[in-house]
Amino acid sequence: MKNDNFRSFLIKFQQIKLLLAGISLLLMVVIGFANVVCRNLWHPLKGSFEIIGYLGAITIALSLGSAQLEKKHIIVDIITRKYTPGWRRLTTTIGHFCGALFFSLAAWQTWAWGDTVRRSGETSETLHLTFYPFIYLTAFGFAFLALVLFSDLGLSLQKLPTNLKERP
Repeated sequence: MKNDNFRSFLIKFQQIKLLLAGISLLLMVVIGFANVVCRNLWHPLKGSFEIIGYLGAITIALSLGSAQLEKKHIIVDIITRKYTPGWRRLTTTIGHFCGALFFSLAAWQTWAWGDTVRRSGETSETLHLTFYPFIYLTAFGFAFLALVLFSDLGLSLQKLPTNLKERP
């Protein structure tokens, strides 16, 4: 099946993204720790809050796809748990479609924002870093989540019943 190959590619690629997210998280901790030590001994590190903010965005954006791939997110099913299995699969399919569409648009608009920042030459306020690479990485994280949701959509479409009133 094509979706199985695509899904295995997503899972393998996600491992690389999780490694980068882990490195980003580790850097956040090290910079935060160094800032506290330096503040107590001398003076705070200039721009540490700024860098930790950028790294936080990267950590979250690169981890989003993993949460969806491994289904490690919360599901509020107060209403849908009363549905028949067919209706539950239908609402799940609609949810995957809406999520994939939303994160595709979010990736596109975030990338466009990164292009605008890059072309304008805008830099960060404190350290004067070019920060558009962080914006591009965030857009990439959104795009990857959209791909995972499209993959989930394909799996959901395969499981859709012809009769929505079927019982387990």
